[in-house]
Amino acid sequence: MLLLLVCIAGIFLGLHFRVLVLLPASLLGSAIFVFANFSTGLGLYAGVGDLLILLISGQASYMLGLAGRDAYGQILARFHAVQSNRI
Repeated sequence: MLLLLVCIAGIFLGLHFRVLVLLPASLLGSAIFVFANFSTGLGLYAGVGDLLILLISGQASYMLGLAGRDAYGQILARFHAVQSNRI
């Protein structure tokens, strides 16, 4: 479930923001993940593998969002097109 949320967030970030948003988002997500592990009683190194998988999948989905930016823009332009007054 967490992997799916990370992928959706990565695609959203790729569609709407530039590359500089990836580092703060990764740091914030890592801090939240480490804090959640500490609050459940796990150590720092207990979830390092899970954290790396989440970071890599977040970056991969960010790249998917970047690749789909043009197609997404065309779809938005098609739905927000103004009707012409020609007969």
